[in-house]
Amino acid sequence: MCVNGIYTSKPRFHKTYHYKASRPEETSANILHRDFNANKPNEKWCTDITEEKIPGTSQKIYLCTIFDLYDRFPVGYALSKRNDVALVNAALAAAWQREPNSHAILHSDRGFQFTRADFLQELKEHGMSQSMSRVSRCIDNGPMEGWQGLIKEMRVVLYPNVNSYEDMEEAFKATIEYYINYDPQERFNGKTAGQVRREAKDNPENIISYPIKQDKRYKNFWKKIDEKKNQLA
Repeated sequence: MCVNGIYTSKPRFHKTYHYKASRPEETSANILHRDFNANKPNEKWCTDITEEKIPGTSQKIYLCTIFDLYDRFPVGYALSKRNDVALVNAALAAAWQREPNSHAILHSDRGFQFTRADFLQELKEHGMSQSMSRVSRCIDNGPMEGWQGLIKEMRVVLYPNVNSYEDMEEAFKATIEYYINYDPQERFNGKTAGQVRREAKDNPENIISYPIKQDKRYKNFWKKIDEKKNQLA
């Protein structure tokens, strides 16, 4: 709405936010810096956790994904009834099992699962560096956020009739597999994420680049937002 100049008639509510600064040893700089283009697989990974309520129950299912920015490929993921450290560890273990030699940057938000000293140490042991979004800047992890929304929408279309945790777990697994193998993407000239990854793996000396199309409207919009925030700082 902001990008297209659409506004409501309701007055804006100005709320003052007071953020508690994290201790330096618990956070990492935003190394990724919204540069979501990658030249090859396992150069830049993102991660996040999303949740979905089980219809007709009070239960939730949590999905943590390790996402490669080169081909939008979920290199590892885990599902759980709990949003905890074990969920993130399982997703990362799945990614390392698929790509044991990866030394990618791993970008995340500042959730407690990612700010642990043990987590950072484990990344270092695998030769990986850590990057984190700034406070209240979801756009810093935009592709990951967008992919999670896409997968949840696809799940609703492909598997609408789920009424238990087990059904939802299987539905998410099947949806992710469908995305990998059967969801052609415009950015990849009609190829799926799975096809793009296989081509890059089979021909590492001649990897095709798929740069993200830049939209000036959004770039100008976020530039103005940053300028306003800097003025208020």
